[in-house]
Amino acid sequence: MKRDIPVELIRKKMRGRAIELDIEEHFLRMVRQVVEEKSDYVPLDGLCAPTSEFVLDPTGDDIQELTKAGKELLRHVAVIKLNGGRATTMGGRVPKGILKAKDGLTYLEIILAQMDACFWKWGVDLPLIFMNSFFTDAATARIIAGKRNPPRTFIQNQVPRLVEDSLAPLDTGTDEDWAPPGHGDIYLSLKRSGILQDLIRSGFRWAFISNLDNLAACVDPWIPALMENQGIEFLLEVTDRTESDRKGGTLVLQNNRLDLLEIAQVNPAERDLFMDIRRFQVFNTNNVWVDLPALDRILNEGDLKLPLIRNRKNIAGRPVIQLETAMGSAIGSFPGARGLRVGRDRFFPTKKTSDLFVLQSDACILDTMARIRKNPSRAECLPLRPNVFFSSNFVDSPDHLLSRFEDSSSISLVNAHSLEVFGSAFFGRDITINGRVEIKVPDGTVFHIPKGTSLAEGKYP
Repeated sequence: MKRDIPVELIRKKMRGRAIELDIEEHFLRMVRQVVEEKSDYVPLDGLCAPTSEFVLDPTGDDIQELTKAGKELLRHVAVIKLNGGRATTMGGRVPKGILKAKDGLTYLEIILAQMDACFWKWGVDLPLIFMNSFFTDAATARIIAGKRNPPRTFIQNQVPRLVEDSLAPLDTGTDEDWAPPGHGDIYLSLKRSGILQDLIRSGFRWAFISNLDNLAACVDPWIPALMENQGIEFLLEVTDRTESDRKGGTLVLQNNRLDLLEIAQVNPAERDLFMDIRRFQVFNTNNVWVDLPALDRILNEGDLKLPLIRNRKNIAGRPVIQLETAMGSAIGSFPGARGLRVGRDRFFPTKKTSDLFVLQSDACILDTMARIRKNPSRAECLPLRPNVFFSSNFVDSPDHLLSRFEDSSSISLVNAHSLEVFGSAFFGRDITINGRVEIKVPDGTVFHIPKGTSLAEGKYP
């Protein structure tokens, strides 16, 4: 039986924040989709992994040739960073962009340094644009004020969280009532801001879009050259799936067309099949290249179809749903869209406190282009980044690192394969981790690791 939609409650909530009518109507269409769809899930029957025709994997020689042509195309490329997130998955509530990421620099400062490096290397001032949210806009404005060639910004939309059983808007009277509608909102927000049209009028052909926290996602001139050479309007960077990221979105082929499939779209009964890395071998890095005139055409024709994702959460003790779309799922709306297989050196996200710990360590460095790279002193047999896991009773936020480490950035991971820590452990300065180290501290006890200790591979205490 269909549920009734509390339309007037939703309208009243959105008008209370002066949200424009077209966004209000767009959101109500999303809510109607929730009510009308028979299932939240996409069945895996009929889906298969894409072939090499659909996921490109150019050789080193190809890339070298494309790079020569791409240098001339860079003046037609704009860079957009998704900057809407708070550090909630790290247990924090501040905008992620203002966290210290590496070498005492914030994420935002490193992104700005990357753009300066592009100017000095390629002789091109690439326009930098941030898509902020209502959580991050003010903090971002303070950091970028007065910078050379200051970035442009626009704010993505905000929509109400809905109480799951009634679909009424959550009403705590706080910002918790609201959420950005996923990074798929970038296309509509970019057009509504006027920036899409400004870029096209100024001669920009492509946009490179990526997450702010992926400091390995930088402009490479060979990629727009590849798009130009093959007439590709939408390109999604993917990389090989491993056991540690088997829950990430993957590309699938249906009716000879590419689509992005996220785990939230898959029935729990089929998620083991979805996570089978032999069946679906690549996953989405959320690095997107899009032809701007083509995007404008598709938006004008109403042909941008982004599958709806229901993100379930518990807020103030109530089960709620956030209605979202994924940026990469636009791949299904562009005829001839392709995936591009890239190496792990273009994918270094920081979603958890343990990821931030690795980023700040000596396992990786900032190169001359301010990109995150594997430390050359790190053995070739070791992965790009050590696998680090912190239990919630060890560390659950960046601030908590201060209470567990005398100086977390002094911990050497250059020779580490993995580090797992459970329970009440305390690290002095200048600790060295070698190989695979597991620390499990029994409840009610404390394990202190003195300054200067070198932990050999093994289990402790």
